[in-house]
Amino acid sequence: MFSFLRRLKNHPARDLEQVIFDIAERQLDEDFRVLYQLMSGREVFVPADPASFPSNALPGQKYVTTSSDAIRMLTVQGPNGWNFAVAATSRSSGVLRGGHVEMQWTDFLTMVTRLDNSIHGALLQGTTSWIAFDRQRIHHVLSNRWRQGEPT
Repeated sequence: MFSFLRRLKNHPARDLEQVIFDIAERQLDEDFRVLYQLMSGREVFVPADPASFPSNALPGQKYVTTSSDAIRMLTVQGPNGWNFAVAATSRSSGVLRGGHVEMQWTDFLTMVTRLDNSIHGALLQGTTSWIAFDRQRIHHVLSNRWRQGEPT
């Protein structure tokens, strides 16, 4: 038993990209918990149609949307034919070619919950791997604020 605890203590820290890869490969709850911790307070990059950006929204400058703004977010179709809203972990991601907006991870998830049911969930695109979240998992993430590894 003590050797198990020693292995955990000496386990090297994984970066975000490794955790996304691990989840894509294994789907373990412990990896999801690490992901939630790593994504807490983090910005993501959401592909959007630049033609839908307000004229006073300048590239590289902060812009807070208003109720009259109608920015069109781009979606992708998953393996089951379901549509997903996409967020990338890196500004250099290929899914952002046409244009993008930057937002907090939790704001992105909240936005997905407000979309119509034709959007099945969210897809988080890492550098080399991606993972999908259905609406049930999104609600789980949002209902548990991850702080120092423990849900509150």
